[in-house]
Amino acid sequence: MGKHSRRKPSYLPKVAVGAAPLALLFAGPATALATQTDPSIPLPLDHQREGSLDRGVGFTSEDDTTVFRGFLTNTERNVFSKDVGDAKAIADIRRSVSETIETRDRVTAGPDKVGALAAAKTSEAVKQGQREAVKVDRYGSVVAGNETELERTGARLTEVALDPRTGVPTLVSEDSRALRVAEGTYHAVRPLPGVGVINESEQHTGGTLDRALRLDGGFSGDLGGVLEAGRSSGHAVDVGDFAAVGSTSAQHGNGRFSGVLPLGVGSGAGYGQEHALGGTIGPSTGLVTTDQDVNLAQHGAGFTGSGSHTISGDLGIGDVASVRGTSTSTVRGVLPTADPAQAGQLTQSGTLDLTLLGQPAHTGFLAGALPLELEPA
Repeated sequence: MGKHSRRKPSYLPKVAVGAAPLALLFAGPATALATQTDPSIPLPLDHQREGSLDRGVGFTSEDDTTVFRGFLTNTERNVFSKDVGDAKAIADIRRSVSETIETRDRVTAGPDKVGALAAAKTSEAVKQGQREAVKVDRYGSVVAGNETELERTGARLTEVALDPRTGVPTLVSEDSRALRVAEGTYHAVRPLPGVGVINESEQHTGGTLDRALRLDGGFSGDLGGVLEAGRSSGHAVDVGDFAAVGSTSAQHGNGRFSGVLPLGVGSGAGYGQEHALGGTIGPSTGLVTTDQDVNLAQHGAGFTGSGSHTISGDLGIGDVASVRGTSTSTVRGVLPTADPAQAGQLTQSGTLDLTLLGQPAHTGFLAGALPLELEPA
């Protein structure tokens, strides 16, 4: 910790602001317009609309490769508001659609290689978010929001070549695809300026699939994929200049497979989580974080695993004193194995930093346990 240049640290992580069901990507516009004729809301409503459409294409030459790049981005924002006495209701709806593409083409003619290459990369993203707020003059506000994001990417490469000296042809084909979906929510209640409760959450899932093939008198290929999901959340209580307390947590996991043809296949899985709790009270600040992760992998009859656990703490009193400590435990092993040194290893490390009236002191340690005998049940 130590000296701080700001009165109060940010006690919430940067997570996606809000989420809506994926259907709102299509139903959103109709819903927004329908609210203007809702008999329960006095008319007229103040409406502000802004948007942009950016696009561009271009060709460039890089050595012997012709490159084409193009993009299209469309954004739209609609803000509906209504004053009712000292209260003001606001609905802020935002949407964006973007797409990019890049292609590369090359023809090679030389004494050692004659061939052609074609490659392309694409990216598409759609976002929809909205926030509703009710503000009361001289008092506070209530805000609720959500956001949904859908993203898709792809890449491919094809190359055909011939070696004139040997007459051996070569074919290389690669392909990659990825898809990601995320959604989140945001809620804040502030009964007075500078005082309130804030909650954020985010969930996401996605996957990738990669393929590669090579023919050059023989055959080799790779196939791999990953499926991943995770979530995060943050909660905070702010009582103005007196104190603020916040906590965050996140969990994520994945499953994966890979193959190297015609040699064999492998698979694996991983999991991790992070938690944090911190805040300020007067001139004092504090933060405690924990981090755990586990990774398992299998290839043929071999099995490897590793995991770690880290906890750290940070406490300070203005510019007077601060203390920070970290402790990490790590374990890894290989099964089956005839070498006891690889069967299992445990490592423990830690650091402690103390600053008193601007005078720092540091200490640390690293310890390794004897090899553990890990045997399958």
